[in-house]
Amino acid sequence: MTISKSIRSILISFTASVFLLATGCGGGGGGSGDDGFPTPTLPADAAKFDGANANTIAVSAVSFVGTLDTVAELKTETSPSLAEVARSVADRIMRQRRTSTSVAARTEDISAGLCVTGTATAKFEESGTSESGSVTFNDCDISGDGEIVINGRFSYDASMNATTLDYSFHVGGSLAMAVNTESITIVMNLLESGNDGTGAISSNVSFSLSGIPDSGFLLTTAQAWAGNVSTGIEDGQLIIYGSDNTRLRITVTGINTADVDLDDGSGIFVFDSIISSF
Repeated sequence: MTISKSIRSILISFTASVFLLATGCGGGGGGSGDDGFPTPTLPADAAKFDGANANTIAVSAVSFVGTLDTVAELKTETSPSLAEVARSVADRIMRQRRTSTSVAARTEDISAGLCVTGTATAKFEESGTSESGSVTFNDCDISGDGEIVINGRFSYDASMNATTLDYSFHVGGSLAMAVNTESITIVMNLLESGNDGTGAISSNVSFSLSGIPDSGFLLTTAQAWAGNVSTGIEDGQLIIYGSDNTRLRITVTGINTADVDLDDGSGIFVFDSIISSF
């Protein structure tokens, strides 16, 4: 089966609240590097792509990368995208939840509003127009009944030019999620830049998903996923890797519209379908 809409919504909405850096917990999704920004790798349970699942996998993968609409408050958004999270996570953690006005490095318990049981701990510091930090989750039960439990850690660095309004945001980590009978692992590394004045935005993301039968994949950016927050994605190309050397190529052809090309393992991409409104 492919990843269900309900599970995808859970994954995206929780990832919007917090990114996690791998701490050795979770399932088959892989990542290398230990500097807080891991490099995702092809999971052992990656799906094999063919004409029957290519479009569905492409839609699921792009839904994680998401549109570039601005999110004012993540807790009221049912499925914010990774790009939206990148622009919002620093504000959510650094400003809305901090209990001290000091810019010195500090640690806070941010479990309230995120974990019914278990813990979430943030470490962060500010310096001028830059921010950096990490968030660690330990058996964070967001459902209250043990059906959705999170472990992991994420790190981020953000900077902003107050004059030009240019910004950059780097976030990476791994999320291990137990959802009912599924054990899902996400490993992500996202580098985004943009301008808060013009709305221009450009993202390079690598992302792996594992633990859901017939839905695992590794997503990479071949050409920056770029556009404007007021209109949508206008340019970019993603490559999604599956098992047995199968691949999908998603190429933006118009605003929030893209062609999906399938490589069935032969090494040659062939047009499969079109996706839109992503």
